[in-house]
Amino acid sequence: MKNFSIPGVFCETKPSTEPSKDNFAATLTRTPTPGYPIHMGLHTIALDRFKFDPMIIKNRWLLLAAGDFKPGQAKGAFKPKPYNAMTISWASVGQIWNKPFFQIVVRPSRYTYGLLEKHDGFTLSVFPAALKPALNLLGSRSGRDGDKIAASGLHPIASKLVSAPSFEEAELVVECRKIYWQDIDPRHFLDPSVEEHYPKSDYHRLYFGEILAVQGVDAYRA
Repeated sequence: MKNFSIPGVFCETKPSTEPSKDNFAATLTRTPTPGYPIHMGLHTIALDRFKFDPMIIKNRWLLLAAGDFKPGQAKGAFKPKPYNAMTISWASVGQIWNKPFFQIVVRPSRYTYGLLEKHDGFTLSVFPAALKPALNLLGSRSGRDGDKIAASGLHPIASKLVSAPSFEEAELVVECRKIYWQDIDPRHFLDPSVEEHYPKSDYHRLYFGEILAVQGVDAYRA
């Protein structure tokens, strides 16, 4: 695996057109969008053959999923599920302690935060560009308030090694195990402009996740 890393943090992306509160319920019960690609035909990629461009994080975003997914949980009346997914556009990837890793950060106010605290693993997924509207929705709504995964049109499926879900439509799925966490301390900011990302002083918790397994299309194989 190539050893590279870029500094980063976690954020929720905002949709270009924000649905009103009045139509939010309707948004969360819409049917999956026709034409979404599913069953991408992913292949297992050995960690020493995994190729990843860090600029994907900025330009195409990642979907972070955490919790405990089991098939059939998506059925029935809505209640907050034991798993969730949210879009991220700041993160880092590289090598530390002789382990390949992804680094993410999550604010304690997020529904996903509690799931990350409870479970050892998480997944990160990349999707075809046509699915960016789905990621927009997943980055701007809370899993506490409605079934946003169903509303996005994406289909969660069981992962190989961790309890967090993967997704049928993904072109890359990375399964990770938490190996380190630390709360961001504003006393250590060397660039004062970083504080501008925390007007409510809701500082992220940082997680390092060892990469356990990778499935992807051939573009991610070196």
